[in-house]
Amino acid sequence: MFQIGEFAQIAQVSTRQLRFYGELGLFRPDHVDRQTGYRYYAIRQLPRLNAILALKDLGLSLDQIGLLLEEAITPSQLRGMLLLKKAETEQAIRTEKQRLRHIESRIAQIDLKDDIAGYDVVAKSLPPQAIFATHLAVSDIAEAAPLVATAAAVARAALRPVLRGNLIVLARNEPESDQLVLTVGYTVTRPGTRKLVAEGLTFSSEILPAVEIAATVVRQGTNPESHAAFGAIGTWIESHGYAIAGPSREIFLEPVLEPPGFEKALVEIQFPVTTA
Repeated sequence: MFQIGEFAQIAQVSTRQLRFYGELGLFRPDHVDRQTGYRYYAIRQLPRLNAILALKDLGLSLDQIGLLLEEAITPSQLRGMLLLKKAETEQAIRTEKQRLRHIESRIAQIDLKDDIAGYDVVAKSLPPQAIFATHLAVSDIAEAAPLVATAAAVARAALRPVLRGNLIVLARNEPESDQLVLTVGYTVTRPGTRKLVAEGLTFSSEILPAVEIAATVVRQGTNPESHAAFGAIGTWIESHGYAIAGPSREIFLEPVLEPPGFEKALVEIQFPVTTA
């Protein structure tokens, strides 16, 4: 079972969306603790949430989505509707390309359902890591993308190649504020005390703590194509009896400001976990 912030991160949505869908009766928590009021979600609920998000991408209202779900729309019907929208979107203007990527990602995850085929989830320990990074708070994933790109460019220019490692992004949801808090920067070969203010961002040196056990998976591409990988790692965490024990980490294993770029770079997703 996952708390609302953890499930929001697995599903790549905001906690605000989950609460709103719960108030509408469209997507309720699997369990609500009577004493604390905390909401808990199970990975088996992910297909229903995917259906809601996919139908929303098709332009349907939430009332229409509720009626379709009551009629028990099948995955094949939903996939067919998404493929039709995909064909329409391919003919649309440039601003619709981001929507197309989201649709393709939702199709992939609907096809996978609870299966983690195609993703090799590996449990491993992570040593302490020195980084040079900035902290950002955003309302959703779409808002984060340009800020991450800006932060990556600023930090890259500030670090000598001999010190600079891989771009790293840490993310955690703040349920109380409904914000996604990001730490964006580069791994560095040795700790430092340097600080930098540029482009409205403040960078400083810090040490990420060691992680005894992390569930990891390698995926390719930008966030619009990453939902299936996050779903796969969430399935693995739950099925192996673990609980998330810290913010997720994304390590970009290839350059992002030069070829192959954000669109094609290999990324390792890391979730610190502990025995549930």
